[in-house]
Amino acid sequence: MLSFIYNFIFVFGMIANTVVVWVNIQAKTTGYDSHCYILKLAIMDLWVVLTIPVWVVSLVQHNQWPMGELTCKVTHLIFSINLFGSIFFLTCMSMNHYLSITYFTSTSSHRKKIVCCILCVLVWLLACVSVPDAYYLKSIASASNKDTYCQSFYPEPSIKKWLIMELVLLSWASSAPSPS
Repeated sequence: MLSFIYNFIFVFGMIANTVVVWVNIQAKTTGYDSHCYILKLAIMDLWVVLTIPVWVVSLVQHNQWPMGELTCKVTHLIFSINLFGSIFFLTCMSMNHYLSITYFTSTSSHRKKIVCCILCVLVWLLACVSVPDAYYLKSIASASNKDTYCQSFYPEPSIKKWLIMELVLLSWASSAPSPS
């Protein structure tokens, strides 16, 4: 049943996010600043939706991971970057609306587009830097039954350090101010 739900999310997510990307590309001439952020958000969501079939394979095989360590790292990396990137892009959209209403009503649209592009690059970089735990993901074979699983495997002395850092990063990312 759960694999059916994931397949539905995959199909619906591909269609919906593709439509959002297409509409925002077509609407570039309208000049709305938020199209830039919405487009990047939809692209990030498309990347995550593309990883759903991999998760379904693991789910059908009772959470075993037959796809290898590279796939383990890449799918988790895409998911993590999307998590942080989505938070940051939604914050950018919120800040953009606030600033557009309160301060930048007379600012040229060319300047706003340049600021949007710079912010998007910064968001992508910040989202990529926010996922240091992807380095520790490994395909681990169970000693008892030879099943392979994809999970974080931290070196013994740094487990607490990395878990605290992840918690701080997630807390910081999700507590960003939202003025609107």
